Amino acid sequence: MGVSLSGMDRNPAVMKRRGYFAVGVLTTWNVLLYAVTGGRYIWLEGRVTGGVFRNWLRRFRYRPQRVARPASEQEIVELVKAGGQVRVFGAGHSFNSGIETTGTLISLDSYRGVVAKDLAKKQVTFKGGTRVREIAKTLLADGLAFASLPSHDAQSIAGILSTDVHGTGRDWGFVSELVTGLKLVDGNGIVHECVPGDELFAAAVGGIGAVGIIIEATVQAVDRFNVEQRVELSELPLVEANLGTLLQQHAHLSLYLFPFTDRCQLNTWQPTAKKQSFLGDFREAVTISFDALTAAWFAGLLAKTGLLPKVSRAAHRLKRGSNLVLESNRAYNRSIYHLHQELEFAIPYEDAMPVARRFLELYESMYSGDLPYTFVEVRFTPAGHERTLLGAGRDRHSVWLDLLCNDSHAFEQYYAAAEALMREIGARPHLGKYSRSITGADLAAALGPRYTRFLELKAQHDPAGKFDNDFTKRLLQQ
Repeated sequence: MGVSLSGMDRNPAVMKRRGYFAVGVLTTWNVLLYAVTGGRYIWLEGRVTGGVFRNWLRRFRYRPQRVARPASEQEIVELVKAGGQVRVFGAGHSFNSGIETTGTLISLDSYRGVVAKDLAKKQVTFKGGTRVREIAKTLLADGLAFASLPSHDAQSIAGILSTDVHGTGRDWGFVSELVTGLKLVDGNGIVHECVPGDELFAAAVGGIGAVGIIIEATVQAVDRFNVEQRVELSELPLVEANLGTLLQQHAHLSLYLFPFTDRCQLNTWQPTAKKQSFLGDFREAVTISFDALTAAWFAGLLAKTGLLPKVSRAAHRLKRGSNLVLESNRAYNRSIYHLHQELEFAIPYEDAMPVARRFLELYESMYSGDLPYTFVEVRFTPAGHERTLLGAGRDRHSVWLDLLCNDSHAFEQYYAAAEALMREIGARPHLGKYSRSITGADLAAALGPRYTRFLELKAQHDPAGKFDNDFTKRLLQQ
């Protein structure tokens, strides 16, 4: 199936082609900078410098007409009422052009921190720009924690909710399920307070900022706890045959599938009463850094030289597992060092492994020395998720396939073919990840009446299209 280019974003800011050495050098720089500053600074985060916005990958770079850093709710309301196009970013951790605007770009970096605490209920309200790592530290100081978290700690709470970010688990799936209320400024400049069950809440969660700006979120926390994190290498047919049992045995589970081998990585997380491992945080940081550098340099070199089919199985036999007991937030999420791209989508659980194999086989069939190193992360979310209209994990027991490519040239070729295959199988795209050819017609086919209802709410809460840009226009029209 071919891919039409007519619906693609116009991206005058996309950087020139990157090669193997750029991925290795920039990943190394990110690791070193984070280590030298004691975790206080990471280069790969979105920010505005000299009036120019750059997303975390430095792929999308442009100069908006105006950059605003509001520090109060009233300032945000006034910016929306002022007229013109408006888009918002927290961490800029996006793989698409959703943050681009011809008008005012609002940074929430000055709108972060605690609004209120109700420790008796274990509820804390945070401003929209507050990063996940800041929320985790704040909760920890009060003896609290998230019940679970996604894998990256730099994202803002507003950004996580706007793309309905998920983790992986038997009983738990989405950050939005840990939120008891939102405050939102819509395109009319009206401030709304909404709770789960409200249609506006469901439109805001996963709504890519198209119905309003999430300016506050109230988090339902739990008592702080430790997690036993295990990483094991196994044979994919064995894991596939026992997948249902493995999911029932572990509170949280994910898989890494690699091309040209049936070796796979099994990752599990289990809340535990065990004491934390000696130097656990340091050992985890070393492991994350090593994995990032290995993917960027060693795996990237194998892909570039055409050796991946011959060496992949032997190379993955060299990797060793680990077993650490960590504070829950340290186990569930981390800082991302590796310069990579992500294209992610949800499919029904029943189709998990056959479909995952199709995307691996697609990569293998296209493979040449020009195609960057790629692997597939497989995550799981339970049925019953009803807190979103556009979110891909709504209602059904879902498997999420995340195609992770080193961010060097030619990844677009694989992603174009993958998006065509996504369309063929009716997959639901994650709108915070790479999305170049997906259109409103695709979302309508995948989401049905919920998509239509979202458009009605969008027309009501942003009648002038203040939050529109090329990205939202392509996705939110039939």
